Amino acid sequence: MEVVQQSNVKIPNSVMVSGLSGTEADEELFDFLKQYGSIQRIIPVNTPGTDRGKQVIVEYVHGTAVQSLSSLLPHKVLSKTLTDVLYLIEALPAVYTPVVSKTATQTYLAELRDIAKQTGKDFATVLREELTSIGKAVDSDNTDTQAEHMEPDLPDTPDSHVPVAAVQVSSQPCGAPEQQIQPPGWSWSPPPVPSEKRATALSFADVSPPELQKVIVEHIVRTEDAATQMMHNSPRLRPFSGRCPRPSNEVDYETWRSNVELLLKDTRQPDLQKARRLLESLSSPAIDIVKHLTFESPPSVYLEILDSAYGTVEDGDDLFAKYLNTMQNHGEEPSTYLQRLQVMLNTTFRRGGVGAGDLDRQLLKQFIRGCWDNHLIAELQLEQKKQNPPTFAGLLLLLRTAEDKRASKASRMKQHLSASRPRVLSHYQGVAPCSLETYPPSLSVDHSTPEIQQIKKQIADLQSQLTRFTQKSSERAEKTQSLKLKAPNSTTVKPPLDSSRLHKIQAPDQVTNNSRNRPKAWYCFRCGEDGHIKPQCESGPNPSLVALKRRQLKERQLAWDTRKGITDCDTLN
Repeated sequence: MEVVQQSNVKIPNSVMVSGLSGTEADEELFDFLKQYGSIQRIIPVNTPGTDRGKQVIVEYVHGTAVQSLSSLLPHKVLSKTLTDVLYLIEALPAVYTPVVSKTATQTYLAELRDIAKQTGKDFATVLREELTSIGKAVDSDNTDTQAEHMEPDLPDTPDSHVPVAAVQVSSQPCGAPEQQIQPPGWSWSPPPVPSEKRATALSFADVSPPELQKVIVEHIVRTEDAATQMMHNSPRLRPFSGRCPRPSNEVDYETWRSNVELLLKDTRQPDLQKARRLLESLSSPAIDIVKHLTFESPPSVYLEILDSAYGTVEDGDDLFAKYLNTMQNHGEEPSTYLQRLQVMLNTTFRRGGVGAGDLDRQLLKQFIRGCWDNHLIAELQLEQKKQNPPTFAGLLLLLRTAEDKRASKASRMKQHLSASRPRVLSHYQGVAPCSLETYPPSLSVDHSTPEIQQIKKQIADLQSQLTRFTQKSSERAEKTQSLKLKAPNSTTVKPPLDSSRLHKIQAPDQVTNNSRNRPKAWYCFRCGEDGHIKPQCESGPNPSLVALKRRQLKERQLAWDTRKGITDCDTLN
């Protein structure tokens, strides 16, 4: 309200108008105000953080215009051109007086607190002394007022009664009976004043006893301490410097500006304190562009300069086009995608790319367009909700609930299938011998079917192949034994064989049995657990456990080779 003092506004002749839209519809309101008198000037009011829109002070030439309007104030006027614009007309004294009174009281209490600090006294003691002084001043004013309303006593002398009597006689109307003149020596006193017309003078102690003064002082001290503590304990703004790349301990400009907007809406703090906190959160180079501003500058001026330097420069149409091209990324949850859309839509709204009443509809429309999970869209019936779209909070809750149900179901399915799947106990596969007598009559097999005949034929072929392989192995063993027996009778002297290579001259079936009994891997090559192989593994990779099991396997194979007398080269051969 500094504009009232700066512009020398005549408060009794002025009204406050709120809700201006800055369009031609405002002319209708001014025409309405001109019906009550001539308008001298219209003064705009800068009130940051208010929810009443633009405000102006309309000053009339004469005060009779405000008196004519006083019976209607406060008065609301609905625009005929724009249905969503509502004006509010209030008397300027009704709006300005509470603000000035509060400022004066706060200034007076602040001065008393400074006096208490300078003198070293308690603030409650200083405040109580001031209340006592105020009480004495009130009592003195009451005494003076009472003396002015009382008639002065006349001097009690014989000479003084005659003029009075004469005056009294002369003041009688014509035709009235004559009043007897008082004899000398009698004193005259004025007639008694009726009790209902007598002014009762009360002292300040009667109106405000000491007990009440004590309660008032304690309340003021407690309120001031709470306000001071709240001002000092209020959370600080996040730092912002405008550097590129952005440091890890700082936030981006949009986040910092949102915090500043919340600070500006706090009516409990003065503009000077808000500007101080705003400057404390800034660092170079951002603070360098606002250093030229004075301390009297409102915080909105700081924001205007910072917006021009670090705010979004794209207009609303470009941001809206960018918003329509935002799709769900690979591996991104639908709820995370919705939050990303909400941030971009808010930025578009601040730049004027979309209206306030169209936010929810555009958010739902783009989510359906850019989300690739059609099953989720059909499950939540989002296509049917386009006419009555939910809010961002409601839609986000629906998505997170559906995602949680999916995750819980997938976890239960994995746990159930892993528990019911039989584990592989050995790599050996074979057929257990059994007779037909072990099966019950209900499970008897018909051997005349073509399938059974084909299986019998395959088994016979396998048995013949096994028999031929056995015969060849025995023949090779006999040949090797005959060569050993004929070696001493030969005329050709052959060098003796090295004892380290004697193990190479072995029967093929013996070599086969040795390699078959050699230790093999018993663990999964993926997770390292026992009982299953890598194609059947559903667990995550565990390289450390796999490496440990591989070292154990090599140690067992080395111990087996040492025990059997087989070297690494022979094993490879």
